[in-house]
Amino acid sequence: MKTIAVVQSRYGSARLRGKAVKQIAGRPMLAHVLTRAKAIRGIGMVVLATSDKDQDTTLTWVADECDVPVIRGCEHDVLERFCLAAAAFDADVIMRITGDCPLLAPDVCERVLRAYVNDAVDLGFGVGPFVEFVSNDTTCSGFPDGMDCEVFSRRLLYAAQSAVPRLNGRRSDENADTRDREHVTTWMRRTQPQRVIDADDDWRHVKLSVDCDDDLERVRRIFGFVRDDDLSLAATMAAWKLACTD
Repeated sequence: MKTIAVVQSRYGSARLRGKAVKQIAGRPMLAHVLTRAKAIRGIGMVVLATSDKDQDTTLTWVADECDVPVIRGCEHDVLERFCLAAAAFDADVIMRITGDCPLLAPDVCERVLRAYVNDAVDLGFGVGPFVEFVSNDTTCSGFPDGMDCEVFSRRLLYAAQSAVPRLNGRRSDENADTRDREHVTTWMRRTQPQRVIDADDDWRHVKLSVDCDDDLERVRRIFGFVRDDDLSLAATMAAWKLACTD
């Protein structure tokens, strides 16, 4: 069972343009995400999925520095980019990671992947139904925003690709098909059984992803207390406490 992690990122973020290459602790934000993704045990390969627009060539340079292959496609059809990545690297299982999570903890992603794999093993012994979509949905799991990870089968990814109409160059924020194409797993969430892995503590009030300047400054402060040799959730939350609480 070949598993790849696909990191989606683009330069043209609406709220913080160019955030993928904003500097954090001397490196572009995307470099931190790719480095942490490569540290996830059980992942055979990390792939950057970005757009084919000229401005996103900058992101491919970051990926090259991190020795990460790149898939490029339509800016707003991220679902298509994931399908291209799955086909190009013959993946059976795909882990979805977003490029705005520079404090992503590999051990959290490993928990989500392990739950998926254990379900697959159980299926071989006839133990319960196999759930092809597992996440740690940070809106309800207790994990902090910025530790998001989703794992799903190639079959389910292709099912979403077939079910959601193509954009054909059109984009509307009010269009459900647009949202499904841009956010990759929204169709799966609406229509498929899913399993959510819960955190041991409730960190839902903590925001570690980067959407705006305030988020970026917060993450920069946290990185001042992060150890390069410990990327775990526990170490990250300890750094957050030192940087952001009295």
